[in-house]
Amino acid sequence: MKKVCLSILTLLFYFHFSGQEAGYHINMQLDGYQDNIAYLGNYFGDKLAISDTAVVDKGMLEFSGGKPLKQGVYFLVSLQKKKLFEFMVGDDQYFEITRDLMDSPGKAQFTGSDENELFYAYLDYNRASYIKIRKLRSKIQTLPEGNDSLVILQAEMDEINKESIAYKLQVIQEHPNSVTAMLFNVMREPEVPGYFNTGGRHDSLSAYLYYRNHYWEYVDLGDDRFLRTPVFHKKLERYMNDVLPGHPDSLINEIDVMIAKTGEKSEMRNYLLWYFTNTYETSKVMSYDKIFVHMVDTYFTEQSYDWLNPIVQQNMINRVNQMRNVLIGAYAPALVMADTANKLISLHEVEAQYIILFFWSSSCGECQKEVETVNEQYKNTDIDMKIYAVNTDTVFSKWKNYISKHELDWINVNGNISLTGDYHRLYDIYSTPVIYLLDEQKTIIAKRLSADKLPAVISRNRKEKTK
Repeated sequence: MKKVCLSILTLLFYFHFSGQEAGYHINMQLDGYQDNIAYLGNYFGDKLAISDTAVVDKGMLEFSGGKPLKQGVYFLVSLQKKKLFEFMVGDDQYFEITRDLMDSPGKAQFTGSDENELFYAYLDYNRASYIKIRKLRSKIQTLPEGNDSLVILQAEMDEINKESIAYKLQVIQEHPNSVTAMLFNVMREPEVPGYFNTGGRHDSLSAYLYYRNHYWEYVDLGDDRFLRTPVFHKKLERYMNDVLPGHPDSLINEIDVMIAKTGEKSEMRNYLLWYFTNTYETSKVMSYDKIFVHMVDTYFTEQSYDWLNPIVQQNMINRVNQMRNVLIGAYAPALVMADTANKLISLHEVEAQYIILFFWSSSCGECQKEVETVNEQYKNTDIDMKIYAVNTDTVFSKWKNYISKHELDWINVNGNISLTGDYHRLYDIYSTPVIYLLDEQKTIIAKRLSADKLPAVISRNRKEKTK
């Protein structure tokens, strides 16, 4: 059948199917389906994709193709873009599904698919366990605090949860290569050993390190099937945002480790490259642009990809080259510009414990608000601080009048008269206002700050220096 993509489910990039000889053929008998078209969908990271489309005739439809489907969790999609039910696609790709869409969500019959027999048996078991848990919770809610029955009911709930875990572990042990086992593995959490609780004390650091080091214990990053589950991307985001320390160097190290575990040209590798690069290019965290620079330098400068447009790739490289010299911790690029009296003043010759490098325009409304806030802070601080303010206006008289009217006792220089080249390129300036904070060594300690954040950043930096 012709491969189609729904507009609301479009992937940001497309991976080519690998060449395999066998195909797939999935017949469906759907009771209660009224449309004449249906789609075969699958998960892909945090996206939903459409793999095939079929014409529905009196509830009968078939999906077929000359190449096998990539294994994972699939679902049927209605013409109205609604997900109807999920099923597994594993090694056996010639099977039949009979389903009454008006019946219970977990009710379906499969012929020729041991994979789905296994998965739907679990769904039945899980549904029964959920009903038991819900009844126990209802009983607990009716009992007063301190009632002896609460302990008994909670113990019953714990036992049901233990049995559910044991059920999944048995599936993993008996069917280790199944898609169902793969799905259970990506959902597994590391079990932190009890020996971190000794003598009544909890060694939280060691427990955390154990959890972190075993987070991916049950996930093989060389197995592309994990991408086609509804939980892999969530697990990945949680790891990067909540488990790992937020320092960019720590994240860079872990990113490289993860990518090294993937296949050379695998879908998993491509997905992680896309995800990490896109995430840290657009991150709002100040220092995370260092991760974006690392991604482009390490994985995109020397190698091309069939899923990435060469023009987009070159734009990424150009963008990184513009950002490279103004990362947090870098020595601020030199600026030598003329002041209001046409005297050249060098940024590197300014001496102060803190230097606010402020790019602004007197005709910019947002700049005017930031100017007022910065000036108020400057007049009322006892910290050794100077402001090197770069004008981006081309009308010099307007700039000078604004300085005089608002009593900006700063180092006011004109960005259009410079001995050090284009400030746009040097400091990655594509709009105003932009504020950088430098220390006495002219090292960039913060950038693209709003003026109201300056006092807190300076205070934190002073505390760090004291330590």
